Parts: sequence; structure tokens; C-alpha cells
Amino acid sequence: MVFWLFIASLTGFTIFGLLWPLSRPLRHAPDIDDRDFYAVQIASIDQDLARGLIAPDAAEQAQREAARRLLAAQSGKNILPTDTSNVFRRRIVAALLIVGVPLSAFALYNHTGSPGLPDQPLSSRLNSFARDADLSTLIAQVEARLETHPEDGMGWATIAPVYVSTGRYSEAVTAYNKAISLMGENADLRSGLGEALMAAADGIVTAEALKDFERALTIDPKNERARYYRAVAAEQDGDRPRALALYQELGRTIPPDSEPGRLIARRVEALTGTAQPAVPDETTDQGAMIRSMVQRLDERLTQDGSDLDGWLRLMRAYQVLGETDKAKTARDRAKQALNNDQAALAKIDAAARDMGM
Repeated sequence: MVFWLFIASLTGFTIFGLLWPLSRPLRHAPDIDDRDFYAVQIASIDQDLARGLIAPDAAEQAQREAARRLLAAQSGKNILPTDTSNVFRRRIVAALLIVGVPLSAFALYNHTGSPGLPDQPLSSRLNSFARDADLSTLIAQVEARLETHPEDGMGWATIAPVYVSTGRYSEAVTAYNKAISLMGENADLRSGLGEALMAAADGIVTAEALKDFERALTIDPKNERARYYRAVAAEQDGDRPRALALYQELGRTIPPDSEPGRLIARRVEALTGTAQPAVPDETTDQGAMIRSMVQRLDERLTQDGSDLDGWLRLMRAYQVLGETDKAKTARDRAKQALNNDQAALAKIDAAARDMGM
């Protein structure tokens, strides 16, 4: 507020400086006094006549003309009167402009702008910009890799959920389809494709998306993402009892203090009427679901570290999410788990080099 008052004052002073001359009365200078000029002219004629430079008749005629003009000049100096008729009006207009322009500008900003928004410290904006820049750089690196190695199904599988989280839904659908065609049917990939199709449809679980979720559940009946969106589909179809049963069934297999657990709890509360929270938008909770998927993959590999593709996918997932330390840890864990498989160790080292580790 102080800043805008300063701006308004500065504007007012500027307008004041420009309009001040208009508020002053116009004063006209007096007419030029020609009496001295004609007196000098008469004396000059006398001198010319005495030196014989002019004829007497001509000198007499010139003196009479000069004398006539001298008499006319001696009638007095003509001073144009000061124009005071419009002075008051000019001052009123100047005052209105000086006061009205800043106030009008401030009123317009107060109506159309957002003067009540809090300040945005430079440090937080720079940190946010740095995070976005890092993610953009990582995405560009993966995309560059896929341009030269389009057969890298794992690369497509890694970047697809990132496309979803950044709102690039059509590209996510393409990436999931390429990953499935290269890597074969996979519950996580199939449910991810359904999620991308749902996000592209503004959060509506379309028939095509539901078909992908059902196929994912055929492959893995415990796939949490497919189970969650199957419940969302039932809720959107108006089948509240079935949606509630699906949510509750899924909630029993997810830690309640986790982000997905809290999300499911909010859905159950909304359906049972025990609370009326705002129904969350699927697109705003996708980040939690993606990280939950990565965490589940990490936990599965901790129990069974023989899955080379799983380790490589986990490394890329952490790298794309900007968690480089976790990506390096996953690399070391993978090498430890597969230390007897030289071909697997070579693939791990090659993938680490491609990711800049």
C-alpha cells in the first residue's frame, strides 16, 4: 500500500509540474513603442537635406509622413489587457487532473488488480524457478536420449508419468503406448495409460481409460492405482455404494497416514457424509500417486532384487524426479543385488552413464 501511495504521489507531482504553467494567467507584452524610431527618422531627413542628399520637396514630404506617424505613436502605449476570463477554469481543470488521475489509476487497479495478495519473496521465487529448471533439464535429457534410442522402452516408461505430472497428457499417452509396445503388458504401465487418458479428459474416467484400468487389474489385481480409479469411475457413474466399497477395500491395504491413504479417507468421508470436504481434483493428487508408485517399486526391489529392469526403472524414476542421491543409491543397491551377473552389472553401469551418474 505504501508503494502505491508513493507512485500516486509521484504521478501527481509530475502532472502538477506539467500543468502549472496552464494555471497562470497569460500576460501580453506591450506593443512596440515607435516614437524614438520616428524621431530619429525625422532627424535623419534633416541631415540628408543639409548635405544635399535629398531634394527639399521630397524632404518636406518625408518629414510630414514621419511626423504623422510620430503623432500616432505619441497617443500612448497600447497594452493588451490580461486575459482573466479563463484563468479560474484552467486552474480547476489542472487541479482535477492533478488529483483525479492518480486516484482514478489507483481505483482502477484496486478494482481489476490484486492489491491484497501477499508479497512473493525473491528467494522463494528463485528456488521455485530453480526446481522447475532442473526438472525441465532432466526431461530434456531423457527426451534427447529417446530421440537417439527410440527403442528404449524403459525410457518411455520413465518419462510418461512425468508428462502426466506436468500436464502434458497427450505426450504421456504416446509415451505409455510406446513403453507397452516395447516392454509388453505391465500393470503399472497399463494403469498409467488409463490415468493419462483420464487426465486428458479433465478428470473423467472415460470408457477407454476404465478399460485400461481393468486390464491392469487382470495382470495384477493388487495394483493400487487401477483400484483407486476404478472406484472413482463408480463414483462418477453415480454408483455410490460400489464406489464406497471399493474405496474401503483399497483403504485397508494402504497406510492411513500416507498421502494416498489420506486421499482415500477423504473420499470415504465424502461418500458416507461424516464430513463434507472439498472433493479433490485427480490432477492435483497425481504427484502423490506417482511417488507412491515409485516407493512401491523400491520396496518390492528391496524384497526381491533380481529384477534388473525394475532396478533400471527405479534409477531413472528417481533421476527424473530430481532425487539424484536416491538414484545413485538405487544404482549401488542394484549392483550389490546382482553382483554375480556380469551382464546385468554392465547394463547398470551403462544406464548410470546415460543418466550422468
